[in-house]
Amino acid sequence: MYCVVHGGIDRELRTKSVEYLASLPFDGYAIGGSLGNGKQELKELLDWMMPLFDEDSSTNRRRKPRHLLGIADEESIRNAVVRGIDTMDSCYPTRVARHGTILTREGSIKIKSGKFARSFGAKLDERCNCSTCTHYDRAYLWHLFKANEPIAVSLAAQHNIQYMSDLMSDIRQEIMDDKI
Repeated sequence: MYCVVHGGIDRELRTKSVEYLASLPFDGYAIGGSLGNGKQELKELLDWMMPLFDEDSSTNRRRKPRHLLGIADEESIRNAVVRGIDTMDSCYPTRVARHGTILTREGSIKIKSGKFARSFGAKLDERCNCSTCTHYDRAYLWHLFKANEPIAVSLAAQHNIQYMSDLMSDIRQEIMDDKI
């Protein structure tokens, strides 16, 4: 069972929250609540807060997992991992899929854009082997979104979830290779 560290971007409140919750027998720490206004404030918050989890060896803070609540865009994931976050959760990949945003290794694309109307044979992401990329091309997904076909969202979400899974696999490998 994890506790949830709150306090917004207020250093005093976050520190009090960590100190109190670390004194209790939780299995790990979740960092939640307001995490700032944007990616820069999140980085700043994690920069000063994460060392709090390395202090006080009597409570084994250092050895307990740290989870970041509700953050999962690629930049924030990479910033969080290098600062000591072990896991995170978010609806991000499926939420953006609902609006026609496809995550790719070359950056996100807006599949509803007319430039994809004739992208016959073009996978969403050339290096992806998900079911969507294996069976459908960009032109077909463009058509499904433009026709308001409900399956469009499912196919986009399926791809985005695979993309995020591949991303996390790559990050785990970078950790194991001592690159992070």
